[in-house]
Amino acid sequence: MNMLDTIILTIPRGSYKLKREAFTPNAGILLQAGNYLIKCVNNPTATDKKEGLYKPRMTLMKRMTRKGDEIPLKIEFSVAKMIYGNNVDEVEEKDFERVIDNLHEAMKEMGVLVQHEDLRNAKVSAFHPSKNVELTNGYTSSFVITELHKIDVSKKMDLNRDSFRNSGHSLQFYTNSHSLVVYDKVQDLKKPDKRAMDEDQNSLQLSLFDTLNKEEKKEILRIEVRLAKKVKMNAILKSLKMKENPTFKDVFKKEVCQKILLNYWNELIAGKNLFLFDAESNPKKTLDAIFKSKPKIKPKDALYLVGLRVLSKEGIRDTRAVIERYATSRTWYRIAEDLKFLDGISRKTYHGWLKEIGSSIEKFEPYKTSVK
Repeated sequence: MNMLDTIILTIPRGSYKLKREAFTPNAGILLQAGNYLIKCVNNPTATDKKEGLYKPRMTLMKRMTRKGDEIPLKIEFSVAKMIYGNNVDEVEEKDFERVIDNLHEAMKEMGVLVQHEDLRNAKVSAFHPSKNVELTNGYTSSFVITELHKIDVSKKMDLNRDSFRNSGHSLQFYTNSHSLVVYDKVQDLKKPDKRAMDEDQNSLQLSLFDTLNKEEKKEILRIEVRLAKKVKMNAILKSLKMKENPTFKDVFKKEVCQKILLNYWNELIAGKNLFLFDAESNPKKTLDAIFKSKPKIKPKDALYLVGLRVLSKEGIRDTRAVIERYATSRTWYRIAEDLKFLDGISRKTYHGWLKEIGSSIEKFEPYKTSVK
């Protein structure tokens, strides 16, 4: 299970020691009066990336609290990269202490010292549960992403940005506080940081592309939930009856990450309008199924439902956009009610990739490459 990818930990002042000059600008500036807007950073160098050395990103910024000024240390890193140097190979619960050891040593090399126990119990302000799914039977990540682009999630998420980019290699349903990201992991490995969904590549990670793409010809679909804001993170944890305000050791668990991924997958994708992913696309068979399900339906109403199904399989969101250019949103909501009926008459001849992804999340077994 790739329980976690990116995570952001917060260490309170008093639980860390550091070389002020290791930060840019020098962290000593935060000890002066004011300076609340100054951010001091300690990030991996270009040499680190070139040599395949993975290190965390650290930030210091003063903030005002009821108890006075506080200067927490923020630590951001990929859990999988911390021990493997890449996030294609996936971590397991048994890897926790190894992650702690590697993180401690990497921070020490960067001039920051935090005790192991403080890292284990560090508060989590954001984290990304994720899963790599190897597609089989000729399915490609690009095909699956194109199919997923057909769904309409605007009722489920406060969607204000939809990313379908990089030649169909990635799809993101996004809000400021959380997002669901699906992308072609193999193709993403070769993209520059500014275009990649994984914006923290290094030489070791990049070297995987040639092997996975040319030698093994792997199709790896990455599914990732990005809980970017603490308020949203706690809301999701509460809704799933899990501990709020978690520590690092609380979220480094299969059950926690699996539940979150399953929740997003089922709520946003697998829980509605599955007829979109039917392999069956014969309009005449659809018309026959409609009459069998509704013997008293008027022919013109049956034809309307056939047309709705055909257009929806091209993309519900695109169909909705056209309707709302000529009518109100209320009109679309009435039409959308008929999508439930279309789900009901589906022959459930779903493309195999849908079951493959669902099964992979249900099993949550760690994915490992054969690259060593």
